[in-house]
Amino acid sequence: MPIPENIEREHIFQAMLKIEFEGARARRGPKDLAVRYQNKIYPCKLLISWANIFINHEELDLDSSNFNTYNTQEYLINKGFETIHV
Repeated sequence: MPIPENIEREHIFQAMLKIEFEGARARRGPKDLAVRYQNKIYPCKLLISWANIFINHEELDLDSSNFNTYNTQEYLINKGFETIHV
């Protein structure tokens, strides 16, 4: 499934809070690219996957071929987030 276009900055922030409270699952932490926000690092794919919960009520499949790290990086940059190589 491609990244839903209705995911907005507010949903990304909600996903950041979820990551802070629950942590990133094993093997779901940042590998190549991540978002840096207020000196914290968040995995791009997990941010989008969990942000989708807050707007479309389901977690996106992180292993989908339509849903890769570079798609998420571009999406997050377009939403005004800073992405970095880790």
